[in-house]
Amino acid sequence: MKSSLFVLLAAAGCASGGSSLGQGDGSVIEDTAQPDSPMQPDSLVTDALVPDAFVPDAFVPDAFVAPDASIDAMADASVTPDACVPVVSQLLLNPSLDLTPMGTNWQQTPFNAMYPLITDQDGAAEHSAPYKAWLGGFVAATAGGTATDVLYQDFVVPAGTTQLSLSYVHIVGTQESASATTAFDTASVAITQTNGTVIANINSFSNLTPVAAWTAINVTVPQNLSGQTVRLRLTSSNDDSFTTNFFFDSFSLTATHCP
Repeated sequence: MKSSLFVLLAAAGCASGGSSLGQGDGSVIEDTAQPDSPMQPDSLVTDALVPDAFVPDAFVPDAFVAPDASIDAMADASVTPDACVPVVSQLLLNPSLDLTPMGTNWQQTPFNAMYPLITDQDGAAEHSAPYKAWLGGFVAATAGGTATDVLYQDFVVPAGTTQLSLSYVHIVGTQESASATTAFDTASVAITQTNGTVIANINSFSNLTPVAAWTAINVTVPQNLSGQTVRLRLTSSNDDSFTTNFFFDSFSLTATHCP
């Protein structure tokens, strides 16, 4: 197109060259005979130059843009599913031992039925009032025998548990000789099956490990007990002479898990 336009302009120049010196203002009229339209007529830049057919709908077909199914698939693939946000759940009922009636939610088998293991009796001031657990404190009724106390609570470990943590406070006071080298009186904290089979011995105490003031213990249960019903069990055993008292309070048994 550009070369054709140049020829038209050249031809117009040659036709007017011979008479332009004597025509004066007529040359202006003659110029108006060459309107702007031949220079760049609208027809040279029309829709025909870029017709609709030049960029048809088929040029960018629907298939070029991912359909909804593909978009959904891409979205699902690119968006990470909601990650687990762990929560910490208390698994014990009445962990502080302080609910009324006394001993709520705990099972007790005291050596002397007149003295329940969860109590407000003297011996040691409660860590959290009004109650504490008091195991021991009696000697066996017969020579060579034992005086045994058992306190426990069954609990369910949530599925997906990644950590099981136990904490509590304790005091151990004994009448056994301070120079003794034998554990005459003992106590333990354990996780067991509901039939009593020991899963994990958490802590052991005796007349050899006296503790005069409330002392905290924090442990992580090493076994994976996710989804199981198990038992937190405290036991004590005193021989037939001299007593040892084992006090416990302020329990917490928590599971870290995905809800």
